[in-house]
Amino acid sequence: MKACLLIIFASLVFSPAVWAQKQFTKTYRTNKNVRLQLTNMTGTITVYGWQRDEIRVSAKMESSSAKMLPESSNNALTINIVRDNQGRGDIGSINFKVWVPYDSAVDIETKMGNLEVRDVSGSMIRAKISLDGDVSLSNIKADTVMAESSSGNIFFDGTLQSGGTYSFKLLRGDINIRIPFSSSFRLSATASEPNNFALGPLGNSGLSFQSGGRKVTGSVNDGRANMTILNKRGTIAFILR
Repeated sequence: MKACLLIIFASLVFSPAVWAQKQFTKTYRTNKNVRLQLTNMTGTITVYGWQRDEIRVSAKMESSSAKMLPESSNNALTINIVRDNQGRGDIGSINFKVWVPYDSAVDIETKMGNLEVRDVSGSMIRAKISLDGDVSLSNIKADTVMAESSSGNIFFDGTLQSGGTYSFKLLRGDINIRIPFSSSFRLSATASEPNNFALGPLGNSGLSFQSGGRKVTGSVNDGRANMTILNKRGTIAFILR
């Protein structure tokens, strides 16, 4: 029995899959108004806002051959996995958890994998997935928000800023927008089918349907922000709080 356990233990410890994995953890001192730019190939990225004037990066890499060469200053941190691994073949998934100051601008992108941003109030948030994955933006107070995915779902929960711009684009999946009942914005939303809209209380706010019911336009309250939504194959729903 002991011999069997030793064999199992040795196979786990010395297996290439275990040794191939590695982890990167580092903290960078920054200003409050810092910009995070993170470009990944495959894997999840989760960004959290916090009170500290620093960025903490934690990354788990499937392959020991994966390279990551961050570029940092007081005003910005740039991580570009695509650039750092050109010509290296398949490097597997890299999963990130990043903590940034609340007032940071966040620009994250991946080919495959989920993107999530929580509790950030900087000037801009951009989250783009080229192929497949969900985008989730929670407790957001940014002036500019851009969320895009080819296949997956987009969820936005935040407060629209006066003069702000909010853009959501999806080829296949569902888009859910959760905003305060008192939100003021101009809307242009396009879906593939008329029955793909779930406007909730906004249906009585003076919005109008065009293009055979596949497009909704108009102003909600004073129309102080701009919101553009495009979903080529899926639903567009508003949840007011």
